[in-house]
Amino acid sequence: MGKKVFKIFITLLLFLFLVSSVSAANIQENNMTVLADGGSNYHSITSDLSNEDIQSKFDSANDGDTFEFTDGEYRNISLIVNKKLNIISKNDSIVYTSGKLNDNAKRLGIDKTFGFYFTSKSAGSILSGITIIAGGSDCGVIVDGVKNVTVGDNNVIGGKNGILIKDCDRIIISNNEISKATNNGLQLKDVKNSLVENNSIAYNKWSGIETSNIEFCNITNNTIHHNDLNGISTFNRSSNTLITRNNVYDNTNGVYINSTSANDVVKSNSLTHSRKDPRSSMGGFETGNGFLLGSAFRSSGNSKLVVEYNYMAHNEFYQAKNYWENENFELGQNWYDSNDPSNTFVCPRLLASLMKLDTLSISNTLSLQLKDSSGKAVNEFATFQTNVEVDGNKYTVDVKNGQATVVKGLDYTVDHDVQVEIGGQYYKYDYKASGEKGVEQDSKSTSSDGETGSQGNSDDGGTSDVSGGSNYQGNSQGGNSSGSHVTNSQKSGNYGTNSSSIPSQDTSDNSNDALSNGDLDAGDTGSGDASSEGKAYEIIPPVTTSKELTNTSGLIVLCILSIMGCLIYGYRRKSEFE
Repeated sequence: MGKKVFKIFITLLLFLFLVSSVSAANIQENNMTVLADGGSNYHSITSDLSNEDIQSKFDSANDGDTFEFTDGEYRNISLIVNKKLNIISKNDSIVYTSGKLNDNAKRLGIDKTFGFYFTSKSAGSILSGITIIAGGSDCGVIVDGVKNVTVGDNNVIGGKNGILIKDCDRIIISNNEISKATNNGLQLKDVKNSLVENNSIAYNKWSGIETSNIEFCNITNNTIHHNDLNGISTFNRSSNTLITRNNVYDNTNGVYINSTSANDVVKSNSLTHSRKDPRSSMGGFETGNGFLLGSAFRSSGNSKLVVEYNYMAHNEFYQAKNYWENENFELGQNWYDSNDPSNTFVCPRLLASLMKLDTLSISNTLSLQLKDSSGKAVNEFATFQTNVEVDGNKYTVDVKNGQATVVKGLDYTVDHDVQVEIGGQYYKYDYKASGEKGVEQDSKSTSSDGETGSQGNSDDGGTSDVSGGSNYQGNSQGGNSSGSHVTNSQKSGNYGTNSSSIPSQDTSDNSNDALSNGDLDAGDTGSGDASSEGKAYEIIPPVTTSKELTNTSGLIVLCILSIMGCLIYGYRRKSEFE
C-alpha cells in the first residue's frame, strides 16, 4: 500500500510541475506571430535583393508572415504592403527610399513616393526597428485606408512628411524618432481611434504633428521640439481627442488649435521656450506662444475645449494667446511659472486662473506643492523642473503631478532658509522652529528689471510650517519679459486677464494662418461631421492582445503540502490496511 501511495505522490508532483511550466510560458500572446530564423513563415531580406525581388516575396507571402531586414543598408526601396505582414529589423537596418513611383504603385493609383505603403488590405501589419531615410520621397511611411496597423520603434528621417496616416482607424504610432521632414513630421488626416505615443519628433520644417479631421485620438507622452512651425497643430475638425503629457519646447508655438473642436482636452503638457519668428508664414505676432488659438478655432455646440494642468513657461511672446478677433475664452487651471497675477503673460482674450507653487513641510520632509486658484493641492499635472535652495544648498527637482520632494531628514527643530525659483526669480520662505510666521527678506532674482510689490501667505491647511509673504523683485526673464507684453489686471474669482488698449498690435502681419500647402494640404475642407459618441479617454483598442501570467506557485505549494500530509497520515495507519 505504501508503494502505491508513493507512486501516486510522484505522479501528482510531475503533473503540477507541467502545469506550472505551461503557465509561466504563456505570459504574452500576440495576434500575430513574429517568428525566429528558420520558421516556415519567416523570410530573411538581405541587401543583395532588389526592390522588385522583395516586393515579389511580399506579394507571395501568407497573412502573418514575418520579413526581417538582416543587413546594414538597402537602397532604392519602395515597397507596398498589401496583406498582413510583420516587417522588422533587429540590426537597425537602414533603408533609403527610391524617390520614384514604380509600376506597382502606378497600377494602384498611388501618387506619392514612399518607402513603405500600407494599403487597405494590410490590416494587422507591423513595421518595426528600421531606419528609413526618405530625403527624395514624399513620405517615409504611408498608411492609407486601413485598420489596425502599428508603426513602432523606427527612425524616419526626411521626406515631405515623415509619416502620413490618412483615412485610417485604430493606428498606433509609438516609440519612433521622426525628424527633418520638409513639411510635417507626422500628419494625421481623417483618422480616428488612434494612438500617437512616446515618439520623439524634431527639426521638421512645419509642425511636429499636424492633424486634420481627427476623432477619438490620443496624442500622449511625446517629446516634440525644434520644429520650424508648431509642436502640435490641429485643423478643420477635431473631436474627442486627448492631447496630454507631451513635452513640447523650442518650436515657434507649442500647441496650436485652429480647428472646430468638440470635447477635446489639452491637459498636463509642458509647453515651453516657444520662439518668436518674424519670418514665419504665421506672422511674427502669431509665434512665440506656448498655447495658441487660431482664427478658425470654434467650439462645436455646447461642448468646450478643455485646457488645464499644463505648464507654460519661458515662451517669448505669450504663455497662452487667443486670436485677437475670437471671443474671449476661459482656460482651466494652468501654471504660468508665476505666483504674481501681474506676471503671467496671458493675452487679453483669455481668462486665466492663477495657480501657486508653495512649499510644504510634513514632519522632517520639505516638499513643493502646486495649488489651484482655490488653494487646493493639485495631484495631476505636467512634469517640470525648478531650483530650490535650502540653507545655501542648491537642489534641482522634478515637479511631478504637482509635487516634488526637496529634502528628507530636515531638522525641524532649527530655523531654515528656503528659497524657491519661480519664473527666474527666487521666493524666500523662513522655516521657524518655533512655528512662528517667518519674515520675508528681499528675494534674489536671476535677472531684475524694476520692482513689483506683491505679497502672499503660504497656507497648507495646518500641515505647513511655511509662512510669510514674498517680495517680488523684477520681471521674470528667460524670454518672457518684453516691452510688448501687457500685465494682468486682477479680477474677482481669482481670474485675471491682460489689459490692453491696442488689441490690434497682436494681429498677424500675415493674413494667412499656417495652413499646410501642397499635396497634403491640411487646410482643405473636410467632409462630414465628426462623431460625438464615446469619451476621449476610451479610444484605443490595442493591436496586440496579452495574457497576464497566472501565478500558480501558491496553489502548487498548497497541493504538495496536502499530498505530503495525506502520505504521512496513510503511512502511520498502514497497519490498518495490511
